[in-house]
Amino acid sequence: AVWTKAEETTFLEFLLQALPASGDGGFKAPTFNQAYAHLKIKHPHQRGTEKVGTVCKNKWTLLKKAYQSVVEIKCTSGFTWSDDHGVGITDKKDDIWAHFIKSHPYARPFMMKGFDHFDIMQQLMPSKSKGSHV
Repeated sequence: AVWTKAEETTFLEFLLQALPASGDGGFKAPTFNQAYAHLKIKHPHQRGTEKVGTVCKNKWTLLKKAYQSVVEIKCTSGFTWSDDHGVGITDKKDDIWAHFIKSHPYARPFMMKGFDHFDIMQQLMPSKSKGSHV
């Protein structure tokens, strides 16, 4: 399926509204089917494959991997992050970046561009904090 930025935003905003019923971001098939219906109303002229529930679920999986990659970039010493320019590496032969994307393949798109949905994804992702003293 071909997703526009507007469709991705509509999808993520829908998931944010569904979050309280999901149990900390564990969205199930009915939520993705509802997202499909919502997308069809909000964006009636979509390109590519129809964004049915399974397509929405796959998109959610990819967006989570992209988010986790950006978090890894932000936590990696030696990299800087810009919401507009990503890591900002202009040399495609940069050895450090080449090594990083071998172990973080979903980080590849962020070499010279930011992740538009980082803030909303941060709200959608489950908290990693556990334990009684957190």
